[in-house]
Amino acid sequence: MEYLPDCNKRYKDADYWNERYRTEEAFEWFGDFTKFRHLLVQHVGKEENILMLGCGNSALSLDMYLSGYTTITNVDYSRVCVENMAQRHSDCTGMSWVCMDARRLAFPDRSFDVVIEKGTLDAMLVEEHDPWNISDSSAQLLHKILKE
Repeated sequence: MEYLPDCNKRYKDADYWNERYRTEEAFEWFGDFTKFRHLLVQHVGKEENILMLGCGNSALSLDMYLSGYTTITNVDYSRVCVENMAQRHSDCTGMSWVCMDARRLAFPDRSFDVVIEKGTLDAMLVEEHDPWNISDSSAQLLHKILKE
């Protein structure tokens, strides 16, 4: 694949993502909306305030929006991605795009009813030797992110 880094540690690097998003139009990590629709319908109300953490250039937010989930805040580490996606979906009122590091979210506590994440945590843990037994520092980081 054209966009695979030479080393997995690059997934933690904003420059890698900015470079990738300059040319890549869209990519679906782990599946598109059709793969997750049944879970969303069952667990997420259309009126809920949704945080799409590590939104990337996925069509998931747009597909959710078109299905009636209209309050979606999309966050990504890549400035290029956020600018491209904000421009691409500028007609979707209620959907916003923010460039922010998931390790340092700047939203007030309890700003969102639902957080959706499709690979951001994986990218944050690329230096772990065993994904099933992560280091204390990574566990503390994940706890902090999920607590907010």
